[in-house]
Amino acid sequence: MQQERERLRAAIVNQHGTIHRFCRRNQQLNRPTVYLVLNGKYPGNTEKQIKKIKMALSGEDRSESVFKAIKSEACKKCAVSGTCNKCDRLFRSQAAAVLEIFSN
Repeated sequence: MQQERERLRAAIVNQHGTIHRFCRRNQQLNRPTVYLVLNGKYPGNTEKQIKKIKMALSGEDRSESVFKAIKSEACKKCAVSGTCNKCDRLFRSQAAAVLEIFSN
């Protein structure tokens, strides 16, 4: 497991320069979680988080594009003019649910 985390860290730094920059470019990932996983201190399901990080690293993470599609359609129908980002948490949850359905 330690070697896998080291390889993952090296791949992130190789592609993005820093872990921080990788996290900024992949906002669907929680930055503290990424650091905890890479340092071997994540208290939850580490394998699941490593899979998410690998997907983002390889560009296979579809959650951001699904999130943007949901947000785009919902915001077209919203009474608020302009971008408010208040519903982003809901839209990200919906995107995750959609991907979960289609991954089975």
